[in-house]
Amino acid sequence: MAKATKSQSKNKPATKRERLIKLLGNEQGVTVNELSEALDWLPHTVRAALTRVRAGERRLEKLPPADGERYVRYRLEKA
Repeated sequence: MAKATKSQSKNKPATKRERLIKLLGNEQGVTVNELSEALDWLPHTVRAALTRVRAGERRLEKLPPADGERYVRYRLEKA
């Protein structure tokens, strides 16, 4: 008989939503383009995911572009 394997939940990779939340926790915030590259999503998919985060239990802050940048940055509001 084959031995039963241990639960693989400890080695389970983070879901893309968990990775999105972690990236949004960055103090300086992240742009849609940065999220798109990090998650390997298209920009419209990132924007839809941000909408779902807003509709859920978390709130997002929309930060103005940094000096010399063109795009707004997003981060999770502090609780």
